[in-house]
Amino acid sequence: MKFFYKIFLSTILILTFSLGMVEYLTVSYSLEHSVQREEKSALSQHQMVKYSIQTVMLNLEDTLDTANMEEIGKTAAATLGADGGLYFADESEACYYNSCEREPDVGELQQGELAYDISRGSDGSLYLQVRSRFTQKKTGYILVTEKNVSGLFADADDLRKRCELFYWCILGAASVLLFVLSFTMTRPLTALRNTTWQFTSGEYSARANVSTHDEVGDLARAFNRMARTIEGKIAELQEAARRQEDFTANFAHELKTPMTSIIGYADTLYQKTLPPEQVHQLAGIIMNEGMRLEALSFKLMELITLERSDFQLEQARIDEVIEDAIETARPAAEQRQICLCCQAQPGWVRLEYDLFKTLLLNLLDNALKSGTDRIDLKGQIRGEEYQICVTDYGRGIPPEELERITEAFYMVDKSRSRKEHGAGLGLALAVRIARLHHTELSYKSVPGEGTMVSFSLRREAEDEEK
Repeated sequence: MKFFYKIFLSTILILTFSLGMVEYLTVSYSLEHSVQREEKSALSQHQMVKYSIQTVMLNLEDTLDTANMEEIGKTAAATLGADGGLYFADESEACYYNSCEREPDVGELQQGELAYDISRGSDGSLYLQVRSRFTQKKTGYILVTEKNVSGLFADADDLRKRCELFYWCILGAASVLLFVLSFTMTRPLTALRNTTWQFTSGEYSARANVSTHDEVGDLARAFNRMARTIEGKIAELQEAARRQEDFTANFAHELKTPMTSIIGYADTLYQKTLPPEQVHQLAGIIMNEGMRLEALSFKLMELITLERSDFQLEQARIDEVIEDAIETARPAAEQRQICLCCQAQPGWVRLEYDLFKTLLLNLLDNALKSGTDRIDLKGQIRGEEYQICVTDYGRGIPPEELERITEAFYMVDKSRSRKEHGAGLGLALAVRIARLHHTELSYKSVPGEGTMVSFSLRREAEDEEK
């Protein structure tokens, strides 16, 4: 059953029961209170009639006969009014006067006992009778007074009908109001359900449009936050899958190209007898492609190692590490006739020596391939940090390419990179090494003017340096 019907039907059920109980209690209390009032009035009236009869009988004590007794009963009955009746007899039930519409039941009435009840008379009306026995001059008498109380029950029935009218009017108005209220309360839930269906069907941008400030609104806002988080995670997974596909495709392509060359030229050497000069040329090509495969395998191994290992950072002189990296890269720079300039202020940082040197060498290797004639490597203290900048003055990188240069196998100039044994893994490796050292690489490049890569490490305190 839908939540809307649960709210509507349960509320209607409670309201119906409550109104019915209110009607029943109201009519019952009113009738009971009226009957009690009439009973008290009838008892009081009965006592007054009895005292008046006894008084008259005392005054006419010597002249009492049947005619006098009938007259006494008739006179007493006149005091009861048109709706009243009186039964007056002696203990042998010799009736002196009887104007009751209902036959009195005095068979088991005891001396001095006072009894009363309500029952229907011969005309169909309801009568309240009060009965009693009394003794006067050793003679027992029976007195019954009667009062028509049909109007009392008619008033109660009229009250019940009015309550029923109010009951149905209130229930009808409340049903309409509850229907509107239940619909208003559950409409945000319906909207949230529809949004959930859209989201589960793959429409991850779907959001719940609920502006209420109650618990339903809180639920909708929580759902929207969850949806944004899931959408972000899905986007990340899709991007990761895309990169993985690109990585796999590029890796297969990078392997295929040199392997095709190696197999082709090796087959030529195997199938044909060639002059020594051509054999030397083909062997050089095979060696060149083999070196590229070797470099590619080393880079991939380093990437896998960085993904799985936890490295311990140790305190080291950063200027010495920089100078060591410069000396390692200097032969390659001299071969390309590129000037390496190094300015490094002394300072202490925490690093993993081999990995950090690999980071610097990858940045220098990219700078060497940029077509520059000079590379500046600077290390300087900036407050609590030690900043390192590698600057070249070569071709530069277009702005639309700058965001992708750290992706594995991504190369701005693929033909030149392959010619120089590049596979597009250097900066991807450098980024991971930088993250292991709790820093990020920052790039600035202007096409035709050069590129600067910088990052900062936290310096150790002076007492640690000493």
